[in-house]
Amino acid sequence: MQNSDEGLKNTIQSQLFWDARLDPSAITIHVSSGRVRLSGNVPSYWAKRIAESDVRAVQGVSDVENNLAVQLPSGIDIPQDTSIQVSIQSILAFDPNIDDADIEVRVKRGIVTLEGTVPALWQKDRAEESVLNVQGIRGFVNRIAVVPTVHYVDELIARDIEAALDRNRKIDVNTVDVQVSDGEVVLSGTVRDQGAGDAAQEIAKHTDGVVEVTNNLTINKT
Repeated sequence: MQNSDEGLKNTIQSQLFWDARLDPSAITIHVSSGRVRLSGNVPSYWAKRIAESDVRAVQGVSDVENNLAVQLPSGIDIPQDTSIQVSIQSILAFDPNIDDADIEVRVKRGIVTLEGTVPALWQKDRAEESVLNVQGIRGFVNRIAVVPTVHYVDELIARDIEAALDRNRKIDVNTVDVQVSDGEVVLSGTVRDQGAGDAAQEIAKHTDGVVEVTNNLTINKT
């Protein structure tokens, strides 16, 4: 297993150095039986998320423990919490894709918490993604609840998801099971690779009426 872990570590290093958005020179990688632990420093919370996403995309990675710390480059003053809060509120207010009327932003020691409600799950994700690169963010908690403005029938939500899965060339809809209860979706079954699993999850997230998605899909290696 040691040789396998060492090979996986080398692949992960290549992946991180490939990504032009990252400077992985201060990132340490530890691999054990396919489980990866990242430690060290990155200059933004956005970079921390990008590093984890890159690692999860590598074949053979079973789990990622992201212990990267956000450390601003030397010479850059750490923004005050109020400055971070104002920046985030401005970004959300000027994003035409987000209904921010019921979103509250709180910042304490660089840890950002979003609370409130949005009408769609993809808006919850969008709100988070749009502000991650604000300078000074050290941590992030997304507690936004999804509250659709109209009533959706679970059976119809499931049908919409299944139809969209069937249109996607990466996915064999016959191997994926979709269960919906009160707008909460559980995906189970098998897909051919991680890309297909991610695509299925995104399809569910972007479907009207969905408030949460649990992805229990496994990769069929046969």
